[in-house]
Amino acid sequence: MLAFLAACSVTEPLQVDDMAFVPSEMDAEAFFEEYAAQNVIPQALSGRASVQVSEPGQTDRASVQFRSDRYQSLLLISNNLGIEGGRIHSDPDSVVVYNRIEKVAHKMSHEDAAWFYLNGIGAMNLIRMLHPFTGPEQIGAIFESDEFFLVETAAGERHLLSREGLVLRRTERLDVHPEAYSTFEFENHAELDGYRLPRRIRILSYDGKSNIFLVIRSLETNPSGLDFDPGIPDDIEIIRI
Repeated sequence: MLAFLAACSVTEPLQVDDMAFVPSEMDAEAFFEEYAAQNVIPQALSGRASVQVSEPGQTDRASVQFRSDRYQSLLLISNNLGIEGGRIHSDPDSVVVYNRIEKVAHKMSHEDAAWFYLNGIGAMNLIRMLHPFTGPEQIGAIFESDEFFLVETAAGERHLLSREGLVLRRTERLDVHPEAYSTFEFENHAELDGYRLPRRIRILSYDGKSNIFLVIRSLETNPSGLDFDPGIPDDIEIIRI
């Protein structure tokens, strides 16, 4: 289950000088109003991505089919031979991991999934990842430079957005253990059906020793009739952790 994300050449992390930022005169309400106006959020996404997971001593490649809306996500993970090995379903309350090779399924909290499966990356919702703000009450502080806004949230995250278009370029989780994946970088944005979406996502561990590089190969916005059922057979017991 470790190999769930596959890709090409890995780019360098985005370099930003923290010393260039000063407190912004824009308040949370004005910033969110501008952000919401320039970042229309799709109701749902589906697509396919190739992924490379590099951790100390090993590198794994895989392909992923993904489906997401604001409330649920489903990942179908296949190895580099095209054999589907597992599925991960998440909703606001829990995560279900179905290993199709070993024919076992586990249900757990998001907190437990964060320890068992790539520090919770496999259970993340793509729409929530790409659109982290749903209201001004989430915003704790705003800083700015000539090129970027840096937004700190009450949940302990920092989001870097370009001044032009308020496009999300990087997210940092501040309160994490050293091995956790803590930095998310979004690259190669393109417009699709009126939505600006990245084609490459780079995810880095806090200690810099591990990374995940994801390249989106196909993408559909607002597909109808998305099915989030992980397809676990009736004869397989879902074990609660």
